Amino acid sequence: MRATAVLALAASLCNAIGLSAAEPAWQSLIGDVDPARDAVAGAWVRAGDVVTVSAADGARLMLPVAPQGEYDVRVSFTRNSGQHSIGVFFTHGGKQAAFEVDAWGMHLAGIQNISGRTIRDNPTRQENYALTNGQRYTLLVEVRKDGVRGLLDGKVIAAHKTDGSDLSVPELWSLPRSDRLAIGAWASDTTFHRIEVRSVSGTPIAVARTTPSSSVPKSAPSPAPTPKTAPAPAANRGTAKRVLIVIANHHFFYREYAEPREELERAGIEVTVAAGRKAPCRPHGGSGQGNSDGVVQPDLAIADVKAADYDAILFSGGWGASMYQFAFTGRYNDPAYNGDPGTKSAVNRVINDFIAQDKYVCALCNGVSVLAWARVNGRSPLAGKRVCAPTRDAAAGIYNGRPAQPSCRWHPEVNGAILSPAGSIGQPGTPVDDVLVDGKIITGEDDPSAREMGRRIAEVLTQR
Repeated sequence: MRATAVLALAASLCNAIGLSAAEPAWQSLIGDVDPARDAVAGAWVRAGDVVTVSAADGARLMLPVAPQGEYDVRVSFTRNSGQHSIGVFFTHGGKQAAFEVDAWGMHLAGIQNISGRTIRDNPTRQENYALTNGQRYTLLVEVRKDGVRGLLDGKVIAAHKTDGSDLSVPELWSLPRSDRLAIGAWASDTTFHRIEVRSVSGTPIAVARTTPSSSVPKSAPSPAPTPKTAPAPAANRGTAKRVLIVIANHHFFYREYAEPREELERAGIEVTVAAGRKAPCRPHGGSGQGNSDGVVQPDLAIADVKAADYDAILFSGGWGASMYQFAFTGRYNDPAYNGDPGTKSAVNRVINDFIAQDKYVCALCNGVSVLAWARVNGRSPLAGKRVCAPTRDAAAGIYNGRPAQPSCRWHPEVNGAILSPAGSIGQPGTPVDDVLVDGKIITGEDDPSAREMGRRIAEVLTQR
């Protein structure tokens, strides 16, 4: 009786001063995680009560919440292999940042970015935080109106006074939406056991509900990915738009093929894959294929393509796309990148046919070089066009008679394109949404733009 009376008195006092005896409830997000919808990079899978990701550089997954007010987000995980960071992305004051542990190959922990500075040189830097593979940990981020704290297994690792205005996400971790929570694992096979959020300010947190059927991994290890969305209704199949994606037989960039394809098929658009030869196409290592080999079996050879069968064509990137550069007079160190005259002529014929039929001609990353070196009535189809192109190095070889390895931007530049500044569109400083439409030419900057490229092509095809 005495214990009961004490509890009753405690409850009475809490009520008297306006407090609640109960802590805010946690909301589990595992059941509403949708890898097909929200994975930004990496092969994510939701299976039962856990979410897993295979080792991949910059693997990250947006979560189905955009919290307002003060809140906590808690993630329990086990890093199964790898030696790099696990992170939780949070939002505060309209900005986004990451709390990471075991980062930068230096066992650093902290919040990044702060005033544009990473964990390596901002005030939250903490050293000697190495995760042990096979051990379970819990990361907790507490977001309050005047600051943020990051905890590892209940211990405060990083605390920063802020209204959010000085926060940002490192470009390597860039996300397509700045209002959402997210998780990330850098080159580490990881299992996430719990992902939870709770409001501590009374502002409800809405969760975007999904269904179990959408937990298919993004990078399924099959020769050619199958659609991740339901087939188009029978009444619409006869009028479905069709897009041809062209990849290289050797060294295409997997993410620049798979992510546009997923977005196109999500929009009910039929996708066909072509390559120089109707033979297995092998991607660059670590280009988004997860733990599979990423080999894709094309549907047909480029010489057999008829432009009349499609509404648009997309040349995906990777150094192997160089094999399709019709008018390039140099030579590459990797013989496979040099292609052969017959294949190059077939590609140039296809590009001319698409343009003559007033259809969309699109290219992503180094695929832009294919359009740059095409010739339509004696000039590049990119001449005078506003174009996005990557800043990363082109394939090494002989350029203008001399050994060199210029930026991939060199190809459209010398062919008369008007280049957009890198990372300048939509979200400045990141190429995640850098896609330009100039007439019937659509170009995308880099692999972070891959998903946006698919969405933009779907948009222009379905709005007609």
